[in-house]
Amino acid sequence: MNWFYELLDNIRLLIQNNFWLAPFFGLVLPFIEAILPTIPLTVIVAFNLSIFSSAFGAVQGTLLAIILSTLGSFIGMFLIFLIIRATFAEYFIKKVNENKYGKIFINAVEGKNVWLVLMLLSNPFLPSSILNYALSLTKIKVSKYIFLTLTSRLIIILFLVFLGSIFDIQNHPLNVLWMMIVYFVILGLWILYIRSRRNKEHSIFKDSDK
Repeated sequence: MNWFYELLDNIRLLIQNNFWLAPFFGLVLPFIEAILPTIPLTVIVAFNLSIFSSAFGAVQGTLLAIILSTLGSFIGMFLIFLIIRATFAEYFIKKVNENKYGKIFINAVEGKNVWLVLMLLSNPFLPSSILNYALSLTKIKVSKYIFLTLTSRLIIILFLVFLGSIFDIQNHPLNVLWMMIVYFVILGLWILYIRSRRNKEHSIFKDSDK
């Protein structure tokens, strides 16, 4: 990934000399990450946060980093979703349906309860592009896809921005381990909360009848 870090350094220099390019790269970099699974979203968000915070101040810069990173990531994922849907989705859906675990995933995505899928998509340590490919091979409604993807992107970006700032990932990359620990602690508490609430009457976490 040395080439990628060198690319970010070159983009930083370019933005310093051409300030008007900052919003463009703030949108394009997350867009590329949504297409290529090898590019780390954590680094891109930290880069956007650094660029916009130094240019616009802590508050405005953080808001811009969140908005542009979320939109760029969502647009990239939605584009791939549409392309796969329009090309070879039908062929691969048949293959996935023949697989036991693939069938389970499809049933979960196409079911009425979206919380499990949203929780999976909101994991910042899972490759979003691969999950998006899998979603594209299901018969999920476009409106439901937009809700799940846009919401999960926003959750992930917020998580990376605020915890990334706390642990200073940009200058200390190894602190991502502490972020992972915090994330899984929060996830564990969230799962326990859902389990404690799902059996209660009128709970939004209760499984819907099909």
